[in-house]
Amino acid sequence: MEIPERSFETPAARVGAAILLAALTGCGGSPVAAGSTVPAILFSPIASTSAFLMTLDGQELHEWKTDYAPGYSVYLLPNGNLLRATSIPDRPFSTVQGSNGGRAEMLDWNSQVVWCFDYATTAGQQHHDVFWMPGSGHVLMIAWERRTAAEAVAAGRDAQTLPSEGELWVDKVVEVDPVSSQVVWEWRTWDHLLPPGAVASEHPELVDPGFAATPSVDWTHANAVFYNAALDQVLLSVRNFSEFWIIDHSTTTAQAAGHTGGKLGRGGDLLYRYGNPRAYGLDVTQQLYGQHNAQWIASGLPGAGHFLVFNNGDAKARPYSTVVELVPPVRDDGSYVYDPATGYGPAGPVWQYTATPRESFFAPIISGAQRLASGNTLVTSGPTGHFFEVTSDGQTVWSYDVTDTAGATGYMVFRAVRYEPGFEGLSQNLLAPEGLLRIPAVTTGARPTLSRY
Repeated sequence: MEIPERSFETPAARVGAAILLAALTGCGGSPVAAGSTVPAILFSPIASTSAFLMTLDGQELHEWKTDYAPGYSVYLLPNGNLLRATSIPDRPFSTVQGSNGGRAEMLDWNSQVVWCFDYATTAGQQHHDVFWMPGSGHVLMIAWERRTAAEAVAAGRDAQTLPSEGELWVDKVVEVDPVSSQVVWEWRTWDHLLPPGAVASEHPELVDPGFAATPSVDWTHANAVFYNAALDQVLLSVRNFSEFWIIDHSTTTAQAAGHTGGKLGRGGDLLYRYGNPRAYGLDVTQQLYGQHNAQWIASGLPGAGHFLVFNNGDAKARPYSTVVELVPPVRDDGSYVYDPATGYGPAGPVWQYTATPRESFFAPIISGAQRLASGNTLVTSGPTGHFFEVTSDGQTVWSYDVTDTAGATGYMVFRAVRYEPGFEGLSQNLLAPEGLLRIPAVTTGARPTLSRY
């Protein structure tokens, strides 16, 4: 399916690409005007309260200083503001690692908050990702809502599998209008559960309440949200199911809570799901393992209209990470081909990055990938704060490790985003290299780790 130009954005091109310097000097160069040709990287270490913009050779270009740690994603907007998810201290959903969040905010170039929206009550809390929607300027965010043990059992969950907390955290997608700071659309997993007694393989459009029934209170654990304006569809990456789901955004909130309505007439039921057919009752090979940063590749980029996914892996089942590009089985009307025997395709990736040896690259949590205009792919190994660029044949042509003032590395980063020359959001700012970027040192015991995340 041909995707109209600029109809939607990738995680790096969600909000464009950056205008930066044409030539670098050592420490503290001269300001560089618009029209430069060197790309830059935006990232926000989980152990820091700042977001940083740097050149490819590690020169610091800008720092946004904030009061709180990320919660977790951060992006540049076309108007020059920074959009970030923020971890506020009094968030109610905070008993497990990885539960940062509670706020979405926009900062100007001088780190002043120009918009702030708290979504942190017992009814729901933002976590992990936010997404700026081209056209409307609205912000999508992932949020949890609490469900009691009684509600879970009534919905079909086996009481023996309930967590000791006596509740479940279930994901939803919330759309906010920054002009009014009002929620204007919502989609909830809970509205689309497989009824007790129904057969999962006969209802791939519904979510089995008995799947991924671990002792964790965080049942579904979504970690990325993405919007395709051309299709008017929302993608939600659901880590604990090892799937990503596609939802019809053309629905009203009332329709999104039901099974009819919207452009495709299916309400808020899943239009498509990919990664783990066992989640809907098919004994078919699993493709994804705890994935992050699932997205559509934007028009104008190699692979436009395809999905790009960081496929984390699993310590026991598949102890290595890959990046996969997938061709969606989408029809002209925006619906997706489904085979009752094999489920939703494709059977495998059209392109894949795998390290050599493959077990040498394993990022079991966070992390991301981004298709670049050159056809190369930027990869974020989140647990180690390591960024690298690979060619289509898997050759590494650039890499960088987040480093602190003491020379230490290993700082977790949820996701790095690269911006190419020409991004209007930086066209009014004169940027100067300020020396090698070194983040403030944090003691090892205070850092997030795999065992404390």
